[in-house]
Amino acid sequence: MRLVIYQTSDLHGYVYPTNYVKEQPLGILKIGSYIKEDEVNYDASLKIDCGDLVQGSALTHYLYKHDVKKNPIIEGMENIKYDIYVLGNHEFNYGLDYLNKSYAPVSDKVINANIEGLEFETKPYKIFDYNGFKVGCMGLTTGFIPNWEQECNIKDLKFNDPVEAYGKYEQELKANCDFIIVCYHGGFEKSIEDNMTPTEALTKENQGSELLEKFDSIDMILSGHQHRSFITKINNVICSQPLNNGQNFTKIVIDTESKKIEYKLVEVKDLKIEIDKNLLNIFEEEEGKLQVYLDQEIGEFDKDILVDDLFEIRLKGHPFINFLHQVQLEKSGADFSELSIFDSTIGFKKIVSIRDVLINYPYPNTLKVLKVKGKKIKEAMEKSATYFVVENGEVKVNVSFLKPKVQHYNYDTFGGMTYEIDLNREFGNRVVSIKKDNVDIDLEKYYTIVMNNYRATNTAIYPSYEGAEVVKEINLDISEVIIDYIQTKKKVNVIEKSNYKIKY
Repeated sequence: MRLVIYQTSDLHGYVYPTNYVKEQPLGILKIGSYIKEDEVNYDASLKIDCGDLVQGSALTHYLYKHDVKKNPIIEGMENIKYDIYVLGNHEFNYGLDYLNKSYAPVSDKVINANIEGLEFETKPYKIFDYNGFKVGCMGLTTGFIPNWEQECNIKDLKFNDPVEAYGKYEQELKANCDFIIVCYHGGFEKSIEDNMTPTEALTKENQGSELLEKFDSIDMILSGHQHRSFITKINNVICSQPLNNGQNFTKIVIDTESKKIEYKLVEVKDLKIEIDKNLLNIFEEEEGKLQVYLDQEIGEFDKDILVDDLFEIRLKGHPFINFLHQVQLEKSGADFSELSIFDSTIGFKKIVSIRDVLINYPYPNTLKVLKVKGKKIKEAMEKSATYFVVENGEVKVNVSFLKPKVQHYNYDTFGGMTYEIDLNREFGNRVVSIKKDNVDIDLEKYYTIVMNNYRATNTAIYPSYEGAEVVKEINLDISEVIIDYIQTKKKVNVIEKSNYKIKY
């Protein structure tokens, strides 16, 4: 018989083919419509989602804020008849109540071998029998979540090592299965070409390569989390990861008799398919309410601060960056502000709606204020300054921020100060000036600096903040902080001049 496996991951609540500004080739509606039409060509199908499903879009923000009884995203996945769900790290962003409400109705399909303490019951693995060909699917989630997530959102949960978790159940799977699939919300920390060369710091955030190195029982790893796009064989094991937001998905066909396997990534942009009406109907009511909510005008700027070129504004500064620093500094009362801009950034027209804010800031990050010495702030600035390199007189993005995973969000700018960076100098010695109120900061003095909770806690990227004292937490989504700021001001005066200069 021919078994088809469809895998999605990191859908982030993108349902319609749009980012709520313009139409884009992505989302659950197109993927689900394709699957429903395509699966009839095979004897059996297995549908797997590898996490980060119910957070990350304007729709998920709306659903969380309006406390809907049923999560239509899960309802939509059930209409497509998904067989397996794996929890991603972003599933915890809205807190445990939202997580429980979303996944409890499908708890019998949630596979989870390494998270203890969930309110709903899960299984570490499930075995599917296709005419005697038994496929075992184990669910694993990156154990790195406590490094990012607010403590209140993961209270009483224990995140065990995924590699150790697989080892715990390996013999059971081998004894009862013909084919073992690891469904992992995590990625690969080493090269997918030779599986030997580390491509990132070995923090155990991504342990796909470690799973391959320690176990020879795995036939397939369906991964997520890194927002990469690949399907390949590593040591004769099929390894796949689709892009975020439903831009593509994995399709694998196994002939259970000959054991021949075909695999590919299906690009949503290439799909010529009508949207399934039954699937569409699930979302129409909430989508209609969402559109009304998004179009609410909340205030205005004295001029447009639109963003055309993200590289250019990271290099030279921009009124949009100035505005975000204004918001963070005023809300926190900190001496300094630190932030990144996201790839979704488009800036603001003069009149601002809720839609505009959520497009520019789609993540439910909150703010933390840390107390650190001036020299630690400089260290963080030096880390950020490694984002740029100069080649033949041209400024480019350092390849380490592009491969194996695009990480523009790990380049930060700083507010509440003026500073200068010289790209002609070596890494670690590029920050040539940091001034507050026209006076050099004291490297031995303690200052307060506000940043999002991800940056404050993910010290693997910015180690200068490791162990820093948290003096204030603002447990409100930054998007809400921005909305409140604009609503309170009613009219925001734009700061045009950049507070930093990058020489090259």
